[in-house]
Amino acid sequence: MKKIIIFCFLLFTVVASYAQDKNVSKENKVCISMHYIGNNRNNNFVSDNFNGIVGVDAKYKFYNNHNYSIQAGLGLDYFEGRKVDNQFKLENSLMITPNIGIVFEGSKVFHPFLNIGYSLFTAKYQLQQSFNVSDPFDPIFSPIQSTLAYNFDSFTINPGLQLYINKSMYFQTDYKYLPIGSNINVHLISIGFGLTL
Repeated sequence: MKKIIIFCFLLFTVVASYAQDKNVSKENKVCISMHYIGNNRNNNFVSDNFNGIVGVDAKYKFYNNHNYSIQAGLGLDYFEGRKVDNQFKLENSLMITPNIGIVFEGSKVFHPFLNIGYSLFTAKYQLQQSFNVSDPFDPIFSPIQSTLAYNFDSFTINPGLQLYINKSMYFQTDYKYLPIGSNINVHLISIGFGLTL
């Protein structure tokens, strides 16, 4: 699965860099950024059981004028499952977020943006069930593993700011809000650097 996602990301990047569109200038059509993602704890399953590690965003501007641009993109965020106890093992997870958004480009340095997308996020964990009698040499008494999975797919609202250091490099910070359910609201904050190609 991870190999397919990486292949799709690389394919998207190559196709986007060679695509031609009369409404977009030949420069700065593709933005790629890498960031640290933090998961704010607010007493629900996702926020209490996952640590944000790293993420990658790729954006393609398909319309551009002097004041704003419209872009489509794909975000990949990697989360590490926290260890709860010996019988409950949470696996690491990858959140995939296709999105579309607008970037306000009135200033040469500050580019605020707003993206709306749909996040695909699955939590998988293993339950270790063992008998009271334990014999390490007898496989019948070894722990029995069962895997369960829960989907926390949700719409995503993603405001942020790009601060350009020069024409092709920028610092980015943004916030992602996922209203997954009535009692599960995920708040993610990321910070990183990006390049325009």
